[in-house]
Amino acid sequence: MAVLLSLFKSFCFQALLSTATTSRAVQSYDYIIIGGGTAGLTIASRLSEDPQNSVLVLEAGTDHSTGINVLAPGLYTGMYGNPEYDWNYKTVPQIHTNNQVIAHPRGKQLGGSSAINFLYWTHASQQDINSWGELGNANWSWEALDPFFKRSEQFVSPSSVVEQDLQTGNIVTTLHGDNGPIVNTFPDIYGPIDEAWPRTFQALGLEVKSDPRDGLALGGYTNLLNLDLDGRKRSYAATAYYLTASKRPNLKVITGALVEMIILEKGNDIVTANGVQYSNGTAAHAKKEVILCAGSIGSPQVLDLSGIGDPNILKKQGIEVLVNNRNVGENLQDHVYIPIGFKVNTGITTLDNFTDPAFFDAAYEEYVANATGPLATTGASSGLLSCPQIGCENLRPPANFSNALTPGLKEQYELQAKYFASEAVTQELTVSGGMSPLKSNDSSQLFLASSPGNFLNLLGVLEHPFSRGSTHIASFSPSVYPILDPNYFSHPFDLNLLTVIAYHLQSLASVSPLSTYLQGNGTIYQPGYYPLNETNIESFIKANLQSEYHPIGTCSMLPLGKSGVVDEKFRVYGVEGLRVIDASVFPLLVRGNLQSLVYAVAERGAELIIED
Repeated sequence: MAVLLSLFKSFCFQALLSTATTSRAVQSYDYIIIGGGTAGLTIASRLSEDPQNSVLVLEAGTDHSTGINVLAPGLYTGMYGNPEYDWNYKTVPQIHTNNQVIAHPRGKQLGGSSAINFLYWTHASQQDINSWGELGNANWSWEALDPFFKRSEQFVSPSSVVEQDLQTGNIVTTLHGDNGPIVNTFPDIYGPIDEAWPRTFQALGLEVKSDPRDGLALGGYTNLLNLDLDGRKRSYAATAYYLTASKRPNLKVITGALVEMIILEKGNDIVTANGVQYSNGTAAHAKKEVILCAGSIGSPQVLDLSGIGDPNILKKQGIEVLVNNRNVGENLQDHVYIPIGFKVNTGITTLDNFTDPAFFDAAYEEYVANATGPLATTGASSGLLSCPQIGCENLRPPANFSNALTPGLKEQYELQAKYFASEAVTQELTVSGGMSPLKSNDSSQLFLASSPGNFLNLLGVLEHPFSRGSTHIASFSPSVYPILDPNYFSHPFDLNLLTVIAYHLQSLASVSPLSTYLQGNGTIYQPGYYPLNETNIESFIKANLQSEYHPIGTCSMLPLGKSGVVDEKFRVYGVEGLRVIDASVFPLLVRGNLQSLVYAVAERGAELIIED
């Protein structure tokens, strides 16, 4: 790994970007966007299409959009824990999981977490989005959001060879966008385990029966990746949305700009957002709106620092309370998973080969020269499975919920219980290499095996957890990280369900054809793992639990009386001229990886801003 890190390179479009300075001159823009990540760059691109709109984007990180570490599909985990690319947040000790501290990589660069994620392009279910509407958000439904999924996407059909090898014939091209910025397709470099994955689910009768993009399909399949086969590189917000828009004179992006607060003016009846203060007191004035897109950890932090939040928390840090809203930073939800590692047969290449300096150097040189080789691809195995599909038909979520729950939470729980039997309860994935789950507090080490050999890790993700956590400021200083407490397993049902998921993962490894590529037909474990049974499974899960790094909900889009922070048009309650648009507004966690939904929500948010 030291060799890998030493070879990372980064460049920046100096001609297209500005870097934060200490200048006190106040400049004015129609719109100021806080955060040049997945949502922020999407919105900036759309707003700046109108030459009459002046747009400023403030990004704390730098630009790595020509760097091989971002673009090469096989290098993403090397950015985890590296402050050049990653905020590297960490949770407080999780009291229900052996006091684990779990690292949370978040992209600190143009493109945000779309620059460091697994490249998976999955979709929420129809009911996931319809539930947002059922919680009281007018005009929020699958049907209403569907056009915005398409708007962000440029789907590229696979070759006939790839379609056969990876069993992608379920794709319906009309469900996908064909002219959006983000290029999506299937990898054209893959190994025998990738080919075995969909066939293993077929052997179980659990293959998808339709395109997962329809929001209905359940089963195992090969997942789309945000992968541009022209150069076999990551397609993400900085290259797909920003690069084209960067030449517009009405769009300015400042990197290295750490936002200190939103400038608010308190009138007799309303608080108005007038601008943003960043980097040593530099100020910028917003003539129309400030749009906060700093993510599920950063956005509530900025609101708190600006005087919008829980008075008890703000006063403790000496911050004047301008808007009393105890919901800021609450309702935190996250996907958690359990990994189980197996030894692969001799001769199968995995990420473990990269620990050999000669192998890595050769792979690096091949990618630079030809955009081929093991760095030109990444895993695409996925499965969205319901409770009946994994054998937990008799497991039922709680039927009755206390009226003493936080306002709105009882309604969330009731919806989760109502649709439990028909929706995906797990996403099953692979990591083509060893893991060290006991190093969850160090994401730079998590995806490395602690012993020699080649391995395959199967991951079982909990899709709709009942546990809720929070994130709140620990200081009045923007450079001090907030207190991040996902409160994993605070609801006991999550552990019960993840137990069933872990058993299913273990059994999956012994099913052919996947098992034919594993030593002992899926019975030889990576050192540190062992067969799970009723005497050890609970302790195993608590010790090895991981986050999928999908936090949401901390600035929830809900009615104010149901613990909301923003309304159905993303407008912050009690403030004129301020919206939050990113994953923090998602009121309920959805199935699968989040990035396609973040793009879609940002696309819709941009349209709502323009319409207003």
